[in-house]
Amino acid sequence: MLYMYFITEPKSKKEDFFNYEYEYAEIKKAMARKEKIIAVLGVRRVGKTSLLNILYNETKGLKVWLDGRIISNPKKEIFSAIYDVIKTGKSKIFGKIESLNISAFGVGINVKISAGSLLEIENKIRKADQIYVFIDEAQKTDPSDLADVLSYFYDRFPNVFFVISGSEIGLIETVLGENNSEHPLYGRHITKIFMNRLDKSKGFEFLKQGFEQLKIKVKEDEIYEAIDKLDGLIGWLTLYGYERGIIKNEKALEKTTEIASQIVAAELANFLKITKNRKLYLTILREANGITWSELKIRTEHEIGKKLNPNSFTSTLEKLVDYSFLEKKDDKYYLADPLLLKASFLV
Repeated sequence: MLYMYFITEPKSKKEDFFNYEYEYAEIKKAMARKEKIIAVLGVRRVGKTSLLNILYNETKGLKVWLDGRIISNPKKEIFSAIYDVIKTGKSKIFGKIESLNISAFGVGINVKISAGSLLEIENKIRKADQIYVFIDEAQKTDPSDLADVLSYFYDRFPNVFFVISGSEIGLIETVLGENNSEHPLYGRHITKIFMNRLDKSKGFEFLKQGFEQLKIKVKEDEIYEAIDKLDGLIGWLTLYGYERGIIKNEKALEKTTEIASQIVAAELANFLKITKNRKLYLTILREANGITWSELKIRTEHEIGKKLNPNSFTSTLEKLVDYSFLEKKDDKYYLADPLLLKASFLV
C-alpha cells in the first residue's frame, strides 16, 4: 500500500504522518491515564491538526470534533455538542477538519437542546460512557469562556475528556491559565505536548521519502533550497512536495511560496485589524531576523523615524509572540514563519 506524505489534507492515518512519534506516544499515554485535559501546542503548520485527526480516528467510543474557529459561544455550544453526541449515541464533527487554511471568524454551532432541566441533562452526560472532545485551534474561541467550560467539565464530569490544540501560544496559555491563581483551571493538571518544526535533516528526510513514495527523483540541492525557504514547517513542505511531486510543477518552490505567502498575509491582515499601530507591527516583523530586544528597537525606531517607549515596545513584541508571528529564543526574536517577511509587504 502506498502512503502519501504529500497529500495536503490533514492526515487521518498514523502511517501517513511523518515524524512526531514521541508526541504521538505521549498523548496516547496521557489518554490511557485518563488525563482530563491534553493540550497540543505549537506554531502554525507544524502538524497539530493532522495529529489530532489521527487521534480522533483512533479513539474508540463516543467522541466529538469541534473547530474552534466556528465556536461563537463556548459555554453554550460545547455543552450542546457533547449532549447531542450522547443523546444520539453517534460521534460527530462540527466544523471542517482542514489544512493550510485561512483563519475564520466564529459563526456558531447549530445544536438545539430539547426542553429539560439542566440537572437532567447533566445526569445524562454523567451516566454516559466516556466521551472525548477534540477542539482544534482552541484559542479561536473566547479564552475565558473556554476556560470556564474546561473547568466545569473537569470538576463535574469524570467521563468527559478534552484534547485541544492551539497555535497562538499566548492566547492558548490564557485558556489554560497555568500561572494565574485566580484562573478557573489553576491547580488542575493539564498535560502539555509541544510540537516543534522539523530540523534541517528531518525536513530533508521528509521530502526525500515523500518523493520516493512517488517514485521520482529530485536533486538534493533542490530539496535543500526548499527547506531553506520554507524552514521546517511541515505544512509548507507538504505543499511544496504536492506541487513538485504530484502536480509535477518545475517551478514548485516559486508556486509554493506564492500560495503560502498569500495565506500568511491573510492571517496577518486579520491580526492587524485588532491593532492600533499597523506600521509599528509591520516594521518589527520586517526587522526581526534573530536579533535582541535592543537591536530590534533601534532598527524599528530608525525605520519609523521616532523614539519608542520601552514598555510600549515590549508590549508590542509580546503581542506578536502571543499570536505566534514572532518567536523568542535565547533572548533573540525570529519570525515564526519565514514567509512572514514577504507577507508583510502584501497586506
